[in-house]
Amino acid sequence: MATARLVIKKSYLKRSGRTPIYIQYIFKSDDKILVNTGYEVQPEHWNPTTQCLREKALDVYGKNFSELNALLVGLMTDFKTFLSNAYSRQITPTIRYVKDNFKQYVINKKQAGAEVPSELLTVYDHIDDYIEQKKEDVTVDTLKDYRALKKHLKLFEKSRGYVIDFTSFNYAFYDEFIEFLFNETMKPNGERGLLTNAVGKPIKNLKAFLRDRIRKGFCSDLDLSTYKTVTEEVDRVYLSWSEISTIYHYDLSNYEDLIITRDLLVLGCLIGLRFSDLSRIVPEFITNSHLRIRQKKVRRDVQIPILGDAAAILTRYNWKSPSIPMHEFNKNLKTLGRIVGLDKEHTLIHYKRNQEIKRSFKKFELLSSHICRRSFCTNEYLDGTDIHLIMRISGHRTERAFLTYLKMDEVVAAKKIAEKWQNRQLL
Repeated sequence: MATARLVIKKSYLKRSGRTPIYIQYIFKSDDKILVNTGYEVQPEHWNPTTQCLREKALDVYGKNFSELNALLVGLMTDFKTFLSNAYSRQITPTIRYVKDNFKQYVINKKQAGAEVPSELLTVYDHIDDYIEQKKEDVTVDTLKDYRALKKHLKLFEKSRGYVIDFTSFNYAFYDEFIEFLFNETMKPNGERGLLTNAVGKPIKNLKAFLRDRIRKGFCSDLDLSTYKTVTEEVDRVYLSWSEISTIYHYDLSNYEDLIITRDLLVLGCLIGLRFSDLSRIVPEFITNSHLRIRQKKVRRDVQIPILGDAAAILTRYNWKSPSIPMHEFNKNLKTLGRIVGLDKEHTLIHYKRNQEIKRSFKKFELLSSHICRRSFCTNEYLDGTDIHLIMRISGHRTERAFLTYLKMDEVVAAKKIAEKWQNRQLL
């Protein structure tokens, strides 16, 4: 059974004649640690039986001996509460765990006493406050991600049977939370456990939220260096110029409800805007055959020539975007893709920790609003358009991020290389 008590070590005597007071934690008979309390005492003033200062230490340490004893008792109580919290979370408080987490626990507990607005009582109140402050700065989808983080934390809290507060966010929490996301979180389709990128997003948002609370003084400084945002490169599809042309010229007279979806898809593939920008084009944004719009996500003005088929589509809608909600657009894309024959088999590979998961889909099943921008970037790159010109529209800040974003199948990549190698000779 693990034990803890206050001790001094006479052999650790300093030049001042004092020795530190420690919490001696014995996890096993041969596995123990000394946790420095930050207080010191002359050995003759220490009572090892009662684990406190003797009365003759009166005012020697700048405090009444009873005050100092009360501080030591409080620290010892904190340590026992710390151990109790670990057991309640089914964490074994090993020596390593104490080394990694007790110091931060004490810091957080002190900070918890700082004055905060009366309406911010819980971590979830703080998340709501954070979301409210971010409303004007981020997209609707990002706000949904913040709310999803709150949902994940509540489900995790319920599954573990303890209340999450700012003292909870240590490394042990991160390790436990990420395992919960990978293995226990229930997806809408009934499957259990998220894939790597779906786990990485709430971790990324949790770090951003905690840093905000730290800056505002609501939370003590936390070591978030171990909160790694896990990611994987996902093999998503794009539409080639040939496929875009097939879709654009397909006779939809029997599927008139898909015409708006078709037109918006093709327009997006031609000008490369995100749905959040593509869906809000109005005549005032267009002058002399150029669209000028401030991109929501990256807050950057971009100017795009509106020519040929792009101009023809906008003309049909009086120079406004074909209007359709995103959820309906995404649903209709799959129907449209099936009708025009985008049924090539695609195998996607995902990872949960080190477990490889392969799934096969028809291409039309993988269509979503994001395919517009990805198709634009990939096709322009394959056509030889300067990367930096494409990035001015796509919003990518670095070439590395842009090249990672591109998607080319093996056949197209091989053709691209063959073009480069066509006239290569060894001299």
